[in-house]
Parts: sequence; structure tokens; C-alpha cells
Amino acid sequence: MRAARHFFTSPVKAGLLCLLAAMGIHAQDQDARADETAALLLQRAQKALAAGDDRGALERCAVIQKKYPRTEWSAQALWHTAAIHQKHAEHNAAFEALDQLVNRQPGHFTRAHEEQLRLALRLLGLARGQRRSLEPVKKADMAPQEDIIAMLARVILNGPHSETGVQAHYWLGVALEKAGRIEEARAAYEDFVEKHPAHELADDAGYQAAEIAFKHWKEMRGAAPKDRERAAVLMTWFLARFPESEKTAQARASMAELRVAEERELSSLAAYYEARGDAKAAAIYYRELALKFPGLAMEGSPLRDKLASVITSKSPPNDALQTVGPEASEAAGK
Repeated sequence: MRAARHFFTSPVKAGLLCLLAAMGIHAQDQDARADETAALLLQRAQKALAAGDDRGALERCAVIQKKYPRTEWSAQALWHTAAIHQKHAEHNAAFEALDQLVNRQPGHFTRAHEEQLRLALRLLGLARGQRRSLEPVKKADMAPQEDIIAMLARVILNGPHSETGVQAHYWLGVALEKAGRIEEARAAYEDFVEKHPAHELADDAGYQAAEIAFKHWKEMRGAAPKDRERAAVLMTWFLARFPESEKTAQARASMAELRVAEERELSSLAAYYEARGDAKAAAIYYRELALKFPGLAMEGSPLRDKLASVITSKSPPNDALQTVGPEASEAAGK
């Protein structure tokens, strides 16, 4: 008690207390004045917007962001900034304003993150309410594909485990495909399925991965048996993984087309080697036909007798395998 009385009766220490109190009051006054200044700047920005002076509004919003970066006034200024840039089709600047909200204004993360995705999807041409359908992009919404891809990658980075980030992962595959980066698109779709197997878009991502391989095979038909095999593997993977998907009918139709092509290819190769007098090589393909297409050995098939004889005979020697390969497939197709 004596020490406490001494503290308050000491002129030096009492003066120190008064100084600290004054500093606290001064700081509060400064905060209040700063708050009033930011509010006034925001009001002026809003008045400029109402008067059609978008550039004037942007200038005032920029001042708020610079002087009061982590305040609610700055957050409101960033929303106005993003809206103005979108109005003038300045998409990258709008996205950047939203990115500042995501990373510097925690209270605005979810809304700004979702708005980032909406902006990227509008530029991509997403039809409202559709899972995948793309519409022609309006002139005002045109943007380089690489910019859209970068936006979607940023949305994923900003929240990889959020629903918005997960959806952006799927749409990144669509954007890559639209940009002609086909192998990257296929990899993105497959990665989506592996990371989010239970998501409502997983089956579509799996189908798109298989469909990319199928389309590539069709473009290279007649000269790329490995492409056919790859497409068949991916279609089989999709059907096994998502048997209840609405895409299964399309996948089965593609598989049927792949099977017909495989049968035709094997038959052509067998006939090619048979015509050359290479019975061992021909037997390899007849045997494969019999194993993969048992229906060809049934009554009424023109290949029934050949396949039956191959099935009942011993396996051809291994050296016969050296006479066949991709170049033989190409020759048989001529």
C-alpha cells in the first residue's frame, strides 16, 4: 500500500500516467478521424458511381484501399472496384480486386471466392444452370483462354477443399479442353475423379477423360491401334467406376464402336498374314479373335471353321510374335 501511495504521489510517475492516458485518447481520436475520412471517401465514391463517373469512383476506392487496407471500408471499396471493372469488361482487374477480398478480408472470403468462380465461368461461356453446356461468349465477356485457365487455377489455390475450389477443378478441365490443351485436360479430369470420387461432377469428369481418348482415336482411325486400346481402357474404367451414371449409354455406344473396330482390325491382320502364307502369324490373330469375340465361332459365322481349328490346335510358337506389330497393322489396312 505504501509503495502504491508513493507511485501516485511521485510527480514523475504521475506525469507518466497522464501522458499514457493522453496518448490513448489521442490514438482513439486518430482512429475516429480515420474512420470518418474513409467513410467520407466511400460516400464520394458512391456519389461518383451514381453520377456515372466510374473512373472518379475508382480513384476514391483506390485511396481507401491504400490508406485503410484492412478495414471494412476497404472491403466495400474493393467490391465497388470489382463491379466497375466487370462493367467495363476489365476482367483481370475485376478478378484481382476479388482476389484481394479473398486474401485480405477474411469476412468476405466465401462471397468473393464464389464471385471469382462465377466470373471465370461466365468468360468460359457456361450456360446458367447447366453442368457442362457452353454458350457462345458475348463480345463483352471475351477473354484469352489462358487468362480463364489462370483464373480457375487461382480459385483452386484460394480454397482447394471448398466446394467452390472443387468445382473450379472440374471446370479447369473444361477450360483446358476448350483451349486445345487436350492431354492436360484429360489429366485434370482424371485427377478430379481421384481426388473427389463422390462429388456430383465426378462421373462427368470420368466420362470426359474417356471421351477425349475416344475422339483422338477417331481422328487417327486406321493408323493408331494403341489409341484405340487406350480409349477402350478408359471407357471400361469409366463404366466400372460409374455404372449408374447418365453417361453410361453414351459410353457403351462408344465401346461398341471400339469393339467393332478391334474385330475388323484383327480380322484384317489375320487375312493379311494368311494371304502372305504366314500361317503362324495368322494363327495369332485368329486365336485372339476367338478369345475376344467368341460369337464368331458360332454356327453361321464365316470364320467359324478357322477359329475352331485355331482353338483346338496348340499355341503358335513365340517366334511367330516377332513377325507382327504396328507396322503389320498399318500394312493390313492398306
